[in-house]
Amino acid sequence: MELPRRFPYNPQWRIILFGLAFGGAMLILGKIHSIFLLFGILFVTFALLLGIRRLAFPMFLQLEQESLLIPKGFCRAWVAKVLYADIGNWWETGRGSTRTLNLQVKGQMIEINSIMLPDMASYFAVRDFAKARVIPKEKPVELGKYGFWCSYFGNGEIYNSNGEVIWHFKTLHTRPRYPYGLFRVPDFVVCDRAGKELFRIRLQRKWPLARFEMIENGSPICTFQQRSFLRNSFTFAFTDGQKWVFRMPLFTGRFGGLSETGEKIRAYSGRTHNIWYVSIDEKVDSPQLVAALAFIHRERLRFN
Repeated sequence: MELPRRFPYNPQWRIILFGLAFGGAMLILGKIHSIFLLFGILFVTFALLLGIRRLAFPMFLQLEQESLLIPKGFCRAWVAKVLYADIGNWWETGRGSTRTLNLQVKGQMIEINSIMLPDMASYFAVRDFAKARVIPKEKPVELGKYGFWCSYFGNGEIYNSNGEVIWHFKTLHTRPRYPYGLFRVPDFVVCDRAGKELFRIRLQRKWPLARFEMIENGSPICTFQQRSFLRNSFTFAFTDGQKWVFRMPLFTGRFGGLSETGEKIRAYSGRTHNIWYVSIDEKVDSPQLVAALAFIHRERLRFN
């Protein structure tokens, strides 16, 4: 590839037009109720911002010999320089026809989204070039450090601190698979990389506040109790006596859990709630607790 090479990195017109059309429909429905008017104003305003960003401030992703220049931040309006030597790990996630390349750079996550590039061919060219320039760094896995990626359908992966997939999880849908949970909440299963089931979480009671149980090798090992009608707070009660309260405050991407004995869980989301980064105190780090957090992540997305 001849360097430097630039790729337009802007909101796609189909996203902008969808926002305008959907927002316009909500504005029309505003005659029925003011909540539709509010949603219409939000969608139209955001679509107009994206349109202004594309027309007045076109941006580019640029590949260079030692670094790449990537637009980031709100509306991807300013440029960050990322040295290939600073990239610790990478992994790729996808939903439908879109793909995202996640680059771990000095404790931060830089995302390259296919929906911001002109076409998938451009995304694959950028992805393959960036991956080829990353120098693998051998380092020990940090205990208690995890990454979670979950789709809105409830399927995803769990990563260790080096960005390696250690488990998969899935929601056992029946048709239609989305939206789900209105009449039936399907089982949630965590599997190893070979597909062997490790843990299963199933609904025990739905009303007034949902309660679930986790099963390992056919035996219950934990009970999850929803603590709020807003579905942003849960308790975990393990059969070994370990008890947790996990809270997800509204309008923030930082969450936390606290055990009865004082140990902590710290979590924060990426650019979207599909990605969580989690730190668990090493003293209480366990596969069972990690599986519990993957389930809570799924529940957060189910009602997001």
